[in-house]
Amino acid sequence: MKTQYEKPKIVYAIYPNANGFGFVYMHGPRTLLDFGVVRINPICNFRILEKIKSSISYFKPAILILLDPDGKSSRTGNRIKKLIDKISVYAQSENLQIFQISRDQIRDVYENFGVSTKFEIAQWLLTEFKVLETRKPRERKLWTSEDRNMAVFDALSLALTWYWRNA
Repeated sequence: MKTQYEKPKIVYAIYPNANGFGFVYMHGPRTLLDFGVVRINPICNFRILEKIKSSISYFKPAILILLDPDGKSSRTGNRIKKLIDKISVYAQSENLQIFQISRDQIRDVYENFGVSTKFEIAQWLLTEFKVLETRKPRERKLWTSEDRNMAVFDALSLALTWYWRNA
């Protein structure tokens, strides 16, 4: 009997921010293949897009998940909106399935677990993905900027929200 090998569906979630982007690659809702934060200095959408293109060609994901910059309570700036549009255009040219998820949708999913802020979501994700312990973000004070590792948790929350809504 011949068995047919099915290529695993790799999900790539990207969360652009003011310094670059956070990303996760997943194969199923419990299997984290890779994660990280890419910082670009000085910030430049062209350089960010080049990094994303090379990462897509390396892992060859089937599904791309992005932040929805037009969500109801979105505060996404114009540069990031343009970047998300360029990423979407490139992903379409690579025949990737593209899904956009808003911060409101993420919040709605994680309220089921009793958490709602970005920091609380990150703390909850640490209980499920112990490998991220070294990336544990500091709690943000009003006068401090967001922890650079928060981008990984933002990307992971995008991916898991997609799994939750599409399971």
